[in-house]
Amino acid sequence: MGVSPTPTSQNVGEKLIWIAIYSLCSSSMLVVNKLAVAAIPLPTVVSGAQLVSSAIVPLLMQLCGYSVIGKMTYARSLPYVVYTSMFAAGLFANMKALLLTNVGAVIAARCCLPLIVSVIEYFFMGRSWPNKRSMVSLGGVVFFAYLYVSQDSGIAVEGSEGFVWLFIWWMLLALQMTYGKWMTSAIEMTQWERVFYTNAFAVPPNMLIWYFSDDSSPAKAHVMDRLDSYQKNMLLLSCVIGVCISYSGWRCRTVVTATTFTLVGVVNKMATIAFTMIVWPKETTFAKVVVLIFCVLFGLLYQEAPMKARKEGMIEGGKSATESNIVSIRSPRHVHAK
Repeated sequence: MGVSPTPTSQNVGEKLIWIAIYSLCSSSMLVVNKLAVAAIPLPTVVSGAQLVSSAIVPLLMQLCGYSVIGKMTYARSLPYVVYTSMFAAGLFANMKALLLTNVGAVIAARCCLPLIVSVIEYFFMGRSWPNKRSMVSLGGVVFFAYLYVSQDSGIAVEGSEGFVWLFIWWMLLALQMTYGKWMTSAIEMTQWERVFYTNAFAVPPNMLIWYFSDDSSPAKAHVMDRLDSYQKNMLLLSCVIGVCISYSGWRCRTVVTATTFTLVGVVNKMATIAFTMIVWPKETTFAKVVVLIFCVLFGLLYQEAPMKARKEGMIEGGKSATESNIVSIRSPRHVHAK
């Protein structure tokens, strides 16, 4: 007679499964986006198609009889408006940072992101500090990422303004990561509702970016009128993977901490760069690939920080004062996240 798995082993197994699924989708998305934008040189149009398709899928499921979307209320939708506003502001800050810095500076800042997220989790989300193994993991990721950047494009920043926009983008991304984690515990929704809200609310900011970008210029108006079969297939594939990464991203974020989710994103990025270097060896070196592999390996050493030990002075119902301050916004239909 087999022994049933303990809740802890089930939780660990669920985390590993969704980290693996999200990592696969994320790595595929980076490669497919590169191919899609190369085929259709309109980044905002490609991203807009992905947002619209990801928002439509939950609506079609609802129309087909699957109860995946509850009643839209102000209390449930406002946090997602805030989240997508952070996303749009982060996109703008990222573009400004890229104008005043180089890709190496942005990669270096992104690899340091788990450190600031772990600090935010400690002070505002009730998490303990990462243990020694996890600190070695985070430090190793930052160190080998710096080695890669120094061998590749280096770090170039144009004056104090470049540092300011790099810092603004960095902090917006950190807040987006931690706020997104907070929403998964404070707002009870199905995963498909989260997919719908985030993508639907991101469409208007994307349209604004398209309008003020070069993609809306008359010189590029003909691109969408004459798409061949390859371009259409790449656009369709990017939309399919966009739906997958949107769902798996929220599912993964639900079962792991904000720091873990952030670190998974960094490791995926570095692993994808290593993969593209091997598949498309352009001006690459063996040393660069080795450094990237070590960066990924150190990322795999990370262990999630536990919640802080409860202090004395428990309140009614066995909940701590910290837990009592978390407001849970329940779905009027009591739909549990699936």
